[in-house]
Amino acid sequence: MKKGCFLTSVVLFTIIVGAVVYVVKYKKDLWKEYTKSKIMDLAVTEFDKKLTGVKASVYKDSLRSEIHNFFKQNENVPFDSALKRVEDVMNEAKDISRDGKVDSLDFNIFKKYILRYERSEKN
Repeated sequence: MKKGCFLTSVVLFTIIVGAVVYVVKYKKDLWKEYTKSKIMDLAVTEFDKKLTGVKASVYKDSLRSEIHNFFKQNENVPFDSALKRVEDVMNEAKDISRDGKVDSLDFNIFKKYILRYERSEKN
């Protein structure tokens, strides 16, 4: 390897490492918000995939709309608690849709489960 090539690669590597350290240290909130939106989108698409195997009914569509509303409400929640909420709700939805149909009892149970996360804002 030539001397000039080696020096150029060392300088570029140092600049890239410095930029990564700066972004991680000072701009991690920007990264968290970006990844939060991507995770939420991924969770919605995975949930929609799981609901394709469920028998068509009115409650299936209502369940889908409740999940979408829940994810929209989580946009203002901090990153860590939003991930915990999404994980809990997706596990509950997986349990409900396990038998291949969503009836009124399943929907009401799920709606009560989601209401657990809705709280009034402080004055």
